[in-house]
Parts: sequence; C-alpha cells; structure tokens
Amino acid sequence: MAISIKDKFKGALIGCAVGDALGAPIEGMPPDAIREKYGKVTDFLDERFGAGRVTDDTQMTVCLAQSILETGNFYVEQTALKFGLWIAASDEGIKEARGVGMACATACRRLHEDLGPEKSGVDSAGCGAAMRAGPIGLRYYHDPETMLQASVGQAGLTHNNPEAVAGAAAVAFAVGLGIADNGNIDRSSFLRKTSEHVAGINRNMSSRIAGLSDYLDAGPEEGFAYTGNGGYVMETVPASLFAFLRSPYDLEETVITAVNAGGDTDSIGAIAGAVSGSFNGIDSIPLRWKDDLEGRDYIENLALRLYTLTPAAKPKRRLLYWM
Repeated sequence: MAISIKDKFKGALIGCAVGDALGAPIEGMPPDAIREKYGKVTDFLDERFGAGRVTDDTQMTVCLAQSILETGNFYVEQTALKFGLWIAASDEGIKEARGVGMACATACRRLHEDLGPEKSGVDSAGCGAAMRAGPIGLRYYHDPETMLQASVGQAGLTHNNPEAVAGAAAVAFAVGLGIADNGNIDRSSFLRKTSEHVAGINRNMSSRIAGLSDYLDAGPEEGFAYTGNGGYVMETVPASLFAFLRSPYDLEETVITAVNAGGDTDSIGAIAGAVSGSFNGIDSIPLRWKDDLEGRDYIENLALRLYTLTPAAKPKRRLLYWM
C-alpha cells in the first residue's frame, strides 16, 4: 500500500523522537552491558529522564522545525534565534535542555549572547548537528541543492568541523530520499547517492558512508564493529544508516537494532528513526511507542505543518476544456 507523503513527514519526526526516547536511558552503555542488564531494549524504560521522554536530539529537531515554519524556509538567523532561546530557557530553569552536549550548549549560548552565526560554531566532530537534521530533509526533499545549502547552514550554527557538517547533510539527504521512495529501495544506490551528496563537504564522511556497501548483509556485531557507536559523527551517522539498511521497511526492527548498538544510543536511535520514518510513515511506528511518547501530538502537528510548505501539499492544476 502506498504511503502518503503527509504520513512520511509525521513518521520522520515521530521516528526521531521514539528512537531518542528509547535510547536515552541506556546512553553510554556498551552493548554487552545492555544485554546483561536488559537482554534487549524494545520498550521505553522508566529511567534517567523517564519513560518516553526525549532529549536534546528531539528538542533541537523541534527548534529547527519551528524556525522553518516561522518563515516558510530555512533562514540561518531565525534558527540561530531559536537555538539561543532554547538554551537560555534551560539556563534560566524554565525548561530543561536534556542531555545536551558541550558543543551544542556552548554554541547555543554564543547565539543567545548575539555573537552571530558566523562566530557561534565550535570545531567539534560530534553528532549534534546530524541528530537534528531531519526537518531540512523534509522541507527540501524535492530540491537537493537547496537542501545541501540549508544543511550546511544549520550545522554551522553549532558545529563547523567539516565531518560534522557532512554528517548533518547526509542525514537530511537520507530523510529526503525516504520521502521520494516508492517502496522498492536499492540499498547500494541509497549509499552511493548519499555519499556523493556530501563528497564536496568532507571526503572522509563520504567514504565512510560508501564503505557501508560491504556490510549490507552483515549482522549487528560485524556492522557496528565497522561503524563504531560513539558520539563522534563519523561513527554515529554510519551506525544509524547501517541499522536502517538492515531492515529498510521495518521501523521497529531498525530502531531496536540502533539503540541496542550501545554507545550514543539516543542519537543513533533518533537518526535511524528519522530516516526509517521517512520511508515507512507514521503507521509503521508501534502504538506502544507512540502512545507513551512525550509531546507526540505537538510533534505530529509540526510535521503536518512542514508538509504544507512543500510541493506535495499544493493542489495540482486542472485543465479546463471549453466546448
């Protein structure tokens, strides 16, 4: 059955959030420790921030989506404002920036201090720019060139390291491929296109993604041995894409594989969930996850509003014939 683009938008943002929430309680644990304590994590754990609660991965994704909606397109200045206000609200005790990394926190504080987007980013190769990149892929799925420019702009607000920027561009592009997918993915083509999309930003990331072609039929242990599972973007993004490509039309399996990889579990889960959600739509996400997810209705509404900005939501022209 064909999946509507509207449902794919919802799937991408909710998929990001459920992957984040599923992985958050076990962040930092190695896979063998996860297995020893939990067997396999398949449901939200009532630990750390609480069952179904999201972290900065989803919070910053929401900020980016909000900034696009406020102007209709991505503008670096508007996103800079949203990121600065987000960290300020946390610093003032109004809201909590949950689990925020040092690079994102430092850069967002610089933005709030009005240093400007050109001075805010730090030389970090962490995954903070990649974990939140989904809304760029959604807004510009039909326009890869503009998507690339927006990916670079949003990443640079917090991370100016080329590997981190390329990782963010790769995630946005992968999400965009999901929106255009017709249910017959060619996994090798997916990797080639994603690798080529970021080659002009960073050859290391491009090669790392291309190298996944040797692991398309590998088991989790072998695949994650290649990718790594840390917060270093050269590990996080390939690990997320590996988890997705093992089961491209099974979101539940993808997200479970991602978070049980250990390491930066919330970010690997968030990215894998966003990509899989864009391919499989909102109905592919188990009800037990959706029902208990913090902010579900609001996040779905953001996705629907992003959809209305795109060509898919515009009415098709009808030809009128006069007799």
